[in-house]
Amino acid sequence: MRAWWVAALLLSITGTGHAAEVHLLDTVVAEIASRPVTLSDVALARALGRFGLEPATGPITDAELAKYLDAQLAAREARQLAVEVSAADVDRAWDKAGGAALAAQLAEAGVDPAWARRILEDDVRIERFVDLRFRTFAFVTDFDVDEALGPGEHDEATRARTRDRLRDDMIARALATWKDDARQRIPIRLVPGVTGPWSAPFTLSPGAGAR
Repeated sequence: MRAWWVAALLLSITGTGHAAEVHLLDTVVAEIASRPVTLSDVALARALGRFGLEPATGPITDAELAKYLDAQLAAREARQLAVEVSAADVDRAWDKAGGAALAAQLAEAGVDPAWARRILEDDVRIERFVDLRFRTFAFVTDFDVDEALGPGEHDEATRARTRDRLRDDMIARALATWKDDARQRIPIRLVPGVTGPWSAPFTLSPGAGAR
């Protein structure tokens, strides 16, 4: 049994001299491809509104952990396919997420901004992976649009919206199929006996990380 499964908690010691204090930092909730996933990993991704998670301040749920793990599968695959994200890309994502204002919120919560930047980088990488792996090959024909709309005349705006909806549905189905396959190929283990909901180890103000 892995030591982090036995401990399930991460501690830190802060302070100097005789004034050192022990603080509970985190809880390990899962392992993906031998890498531990902590509650704070999920909390930060959720606070930033990344990986398909909606910003919230309540307890972290099992469903949110599942979304985070699915995102990590995609990020892992993207790295293996050498999907690149430049420093300039990360800087743009950081600025859109709040820049200096976000950094101030992170500092107040005791969160390293470099950690948040890595999450933003992975989020961009996943978007590019989805573009390259699924969106590029999602084709909707005029016949598909006609069939979805049914008989009658339909203006171009309606046809365009229908085409976009059909394409999004096609991408979502292909991505769901890929996730099912990835879950079979890549080992994911939840910590035995550890289930949500969990109290979030920290929160950020509403709007933090907004796109």
